Amino acid sequence: MELSAIRFLRMETSADVATWLSFVVTAVGLGGLLSQASAINEKLDPFHSHRTPAYLGFWYGHQEKASWWTVRKPPLYGPVLVANLETGFCGRQTIHLTRLPLFTPPGKAGWALILAIFHPEKLLSLRSTSLQIDEAEKATGRIHEKSVITTEDNTHETRDRRTQWKSLERMPLSRYQAHACVSISRTTLITMLVLTNARAAFSYSDASGFRAGYASYNGQWYITWPIGQDAVVQFSPHDSHKKSTDVYPPSFTQRTNRCTQMVAGVIAAPSGVQFAFCGRKPPGTYVLEYAVKGFPGAHGSRHLYNMLGGKVYEVDYIFARESNQRSGDWLELKVPSTDPLKETFFLAPEREQEAIAQALDCLPWNHLSWSIHRGMRDILLAYSRPTMDRFRSQLADLLKRTVSSSPHLLERKGWEGNFVRNSMGEMAASAVLLGKGNSGDLVRVVTDITLALVDGWSMDQLDEVHFWRLPDEDKELNLVGVVALTKMFIVEWSNEFDYQMYHDLPVNLKFA
Repeated sequence: MELSAIRFLRMETSADVATWLSFVVTAVGLGGLLSQASAINEKLDPFHSHRTPAYLGFWYGHQEKASWWTVRKPPLYGPVLVANLETGFCGRQTIHLTRLPLFTPPGKAGWALILAIFHPEKLLSLRSTSLQIDEAEKATGRIHEKSVITTEDNTHETRDRRTQWKSLERMPLSRYQAHACVSISRTTLITMLVLTNARAAFSYSDASGFRAGYASYNGQWYITWPIGQDAVVQFSPHDSHKKSTDVYPPSFTQRTNRCTQMVAGVIAAPSGVQFAFCGRKPPGTYVLEYAVKGFPGAHGSRHLYNMLGGKVYEVDYIFARESNQRSGDWLELKVPSTDPLKETFFLAPEREQEAIAQALDCLPWNHLSWSIHRGMRDILLAYSRPTMDRFRSQLADLLKRTVSSSPHLLERKGWEGNFVRNSMGEMAASAVLLGKGNSGDLVRVVTDITLALVDGWSMDQLDEVHFWRLPDEDKELNLVGVVALTKMFIVEWSNEFDYQMYHDLPVNLKFA
């Protein structure tokens, strides 16, 4: 009996061992198959090299996580980017831009880089401030809201910023050559170009396709459209600047509607009147004429304005009619022509002079230079030049004295203290005296000094002043005059933008 029991136990033990061995072998075999399948799937995954923070930047944290028991990788998603005059950039009319991508690693995808440069809220500077600021404010009795703060834990703000665009709709990324792309419209592309103050660096079209490059304040834009293939947009931030040595405030404001209006040659007065200007003309003599609600008759910019979301039927139009007729009370404006070797003259009757003066008073305020409609720029510069030259040296001196007397106001905005005290005033004065240029940095210097001078003015007050509509003998360099002249300084330093460049682009492009 005992022998039988022992034999039974041995048989049962052998059966258990065999069962476990079979399970282990099966598990090892399945594990090997899963590993091989995963390795094969990795090689077959079209986005294998893109599923990294080095490529996606902060958008890597917005991807779906793969489950350990699944073999197939989840789709890779990117943001839906929509930008135009009506809705702004991704639903925001006011955007705060940084010179360089805020996050590390910034990523390699252009769309991820743009979202690390465009921010829905203002950034606070982490630059340490001097004790002289508080002492100066106590002496003047003006205590300002601190926009510059010091903190020991600057990782907290950066971590929160990484979720700032989390609410954006997502789309599956598409593979194009070595890139993971989102799809954007040409309207969105043009809006992003003007928000970054882009200007054409080169444009080339031949039998192989179209290529163009745009230099901007925030980086380089490249557009390629090979024959028979998709058009691709790429963006690269500047490699000539470093956040550690930047003396400027960390961010500045751009208004999407104002930037898109300026590239289409439209100025909107707070009273509701809107003015549009004709384009650059061939050599000759022309008479300017004011047409109420005449913008639908414009040649090129009305198409762009419609495309961007504007309403052309609400806009008055100042156009040029070729004529040799002259009158003694007409103002003669010498403007550039489409032929750089020949001259063009615009003759402005009294009503048209009044319209131009009102448009100058209603120029929108900006912190950076514009990507601007060249015909509008020509007319505004020609009309305003005598007055600008009359006050130019006084304005330069006033800006320099403002920096010397109130450096604490600029440090509060985030400017580096040594730069403010040693360089800023001279830079501003030199820029005003030069009369033209294309440095966005210098425009930021001049505009922030003016804002410090008129501290407390609202954006509505900055957008419309009453200076250019005054008789010449009544114009003076008070605060209103400083704002009016600074807005013209911005135009002087703005970049001409080919508002008909949309003809070179398809309706939709891939943003790599």
